[in-house]
Amino acid sequence: MLRLGLCSYRLRFRHPFGTSHGLRDGTDALFLHLKGEGVVGYGEVTLPPYLKETIPLAIEGITAAWRLGAGSPPGLEGILADDQYWGRLQGSRAGLHMAWTDWLSKKTNRPVYQSNNGSGVKQSAVVMTLGIGPVERVAEKLAELPNTGALKLKVGDADSLARVRAVCEHSDAMILLDGNQGLKTVAEAVNLAQAIGKERFLGFEQPFQAQERAMNKQLHESTGAVVYGDESIQGLDDLEAARTWFGGVNIKLMKCGGQDRARTIAERARELGLKVMLGSMSESSLGCTAMAHLGAESDVLDLDGPWLIANDPFRGIRIEHGKLVVPEGPGLGAEPVIELDYIGA
Repeated sequence: MLRLGLCSYRLRFRHPFGTSHGLRDGTDALFLHLKGEGVVGYGEVTLPPYLKETIPLAIEGITAAWRLGAGSPPGLEGILADDQYWGRLQGSRAGLHMAWTDWLSKKTNRPVYQSNNGSGVKQSAVVMTLGIGPVERVAEKLAELPNTGALKLKVGDADSLARVRAVCEHSDAMILLDGNQGLKTVAEAVNLAQAIGKERFLGFEQPFQAQERAMNKQLHESTGAVVYGDESIQGLDDLEAARTWFGGVNIKLMKCGGQDRARTIAERARELGLKVMLGSMSESSLGCTAMAHLGAESDVLDLDGPWLIANDPFRGIRIEHGKLVVPEGPGLGAEPVIELDYIGA
């Protein structure tokens, strides 16, 4: 019999983090541990406030799923496979699936990527994020981030162009622009790209509102840059429709429902000729390490939560010589650095 514990936790940013959705000082999270046969697996559900799924809903959904599965491996596999049950609780499924995958891989003494027939992280572009904030603090924030040779800049506010120019002045890194649906016109986006220059520009991520699909194609035709869909592409069905408008997809565990689904989306994206970004929703080292195990599927890795969070309760992925490194050993390789107060489900 397996035992599941849950712990609510507030992940705090080192600096207030601004996007076109607004400014926030942290993100609500739920950590899971799965114990049995001398092995502990860990999972994470981290939910920004602009999502409809919340931590109370996650606790309710995971607790009910656990009881349906009767705490046994066969029952757990069965409830994770029940797409109808999870519905809008994709972050909840991702967290439970993460804990189960970590536990099972540790039990069989293999890293998760090996258990999934993967090959670990390839040398993708590794971006570090600079949120919306005062232009005069750009140099200070850049100095705090590890140098990976690539940055993701949040844009969509009145100071976006000034911030882009400041980053170009203080850094020679490649740049990806993330609008979070905040840009209003193609011309506005083109101006931002031109301020960077083609030789340094990695592309755009979700520049316009999800319903403004044709604008993404127009932007690609105007700049030649890859436009990655994020909010427009929640799962596999959206991917099939979005290939007309986007050149890539940003896949996130909390959005698609887990590592297994993320792999399926990445593989289908490749078949459709789309670029693949593996992203996160400000997860801790645990959630970002979980996604990093799919790194062989990626063109861009956007897993910088551990460098933005002030109270990360786990240790996992690291940067060495500008590249992202997944911990060695069985399971996910992410381990707690503080003791969390788990309550039984």
